[in-house]
Formats: sequence, structure tokens, C-alpha cells
Amino acid sequence: MMNARYIEQREYYMRMTRLYAVLGIMTMMGLTTVLNPGIAQAQSFSASYKFLKSIKELNYREIKMAVEKGVNVNTRDYDDNTTPLIMAAKMKEVALVGYLLSNGAKTDLYGKDGRTALNVAAAAGDKATVEVLIKVGADLNMADDNGSTPLISAVLAKKHHIVKILLEAGANYDLEDYSGRSALQHAIDTRRRRTEQLLRDAGATR
Repeated sequence: MMNARYIEQREYYMRMTRLYAVLGIMTMMGLTTVLNPGIAQAQSFSASYKFLKSIKELNYREIKMAVEKGVNVNTRDYDDNTTPLIMAAKMKEVALVGYLLSNGAKTDLYGKDGRTALNVAAAAGDKATVEVLIKVGADLNMADDNGSTPLISAVLAKKHHIVKILLEAGANYDLEDYSGRSALQHAIDTRRRRTEQLLRDAGATR
């Protein structure tokens, strides 16, 4: 006859066996977060960190793998709060910009300076990226922390061809930055006569 201690131990091992079996099934189904949300959070952070690193290094193989595994393409860099799309715009990587957009990147997110990908591309004079962002509906008039819209940024950066593209797309030339100056006023102040005339021809008067 089995003693009570042996019976107790056997029941314990049977319970543990069932528990591990359930855990195995949950792991295969991706449900371990029910028991420990911290595991999923740590995994998500790690995946985002690696994804951002691959963006900075232009490691297209790692970028593609991360996207296919479901990484958040709108994750933000810890240092400056920029998104992968903004990083791609800063590097003038129009192919990467297009790839991110096709996989859910949001155009109007901004970094700690308030600059969107369009604002960054406009200031850099990156015609290809500006046109791609306009085509997918990026906000033409979203201002940064200085109140500079993409149009004003293009004027300040002396990117006449970008000013032309933005005006043709419908950018608002009457908006002013926090210094109280419009795109036209900045063109006048910086003696950009050709850009000034372009703005006046579009209808700007102040």
C-alpha cells in the first residue's frame, strides 16, 4: 500500500507535467504573455532596438526580416524620438522610404524637434523623397518646433526646386513660423529673388 507522502509527490509531478504541457502549447500559440507580459515587452523592445540599428546601418536584409516578423515600423529611437521613416529621409534613402511606407510607416510622426519626414526631406532638397511623401498624402503644412512648415524649411535651405514642388502640391504659402515670417518674407530676407518671384506667382503677397 502506497504511503501518503508517495501519493502526494506523484500528484505534484502529475500537476507539473500538465502545467508544462499547457505552457508548451501556449508558447507555440504565442500566448505566454498571458502569464508574463514582461516577456513580450522585453522581446518587443529588443526587436525594435535591432530594427532601428539595421535602419541606421542600412542593413536591408535585417530590415526586411524584421518587417516580415511584424516589427513596429513606427517605433521610435530612444535618443531623439525619430522614427525609421524620418531616419530614412535624413539619409536620402528614397528606396527605404518607399519600403517603409508600403509596410505601414506613418508620414506625419515627428521627432523631438517636431520635424516630420517631409520637413526633413524638404530641407535636404531631396526631390525624390519629397515627391514620394506627397504622393502618399503627407501633411504639406505640418510645422516643426520653430513653426517652420516644409515650405518654409525649403526656402530657408535655399532649395528652390523643392519650393516649386510643394507649391504645385498645394502647400499653404501664407503660414508663418514662430518669428512671424512667412515663406515669402524669408525669401525676401535671404535675397532669394527667384524663389520670391515663384512664391508671388503662386499668389503669396506677405
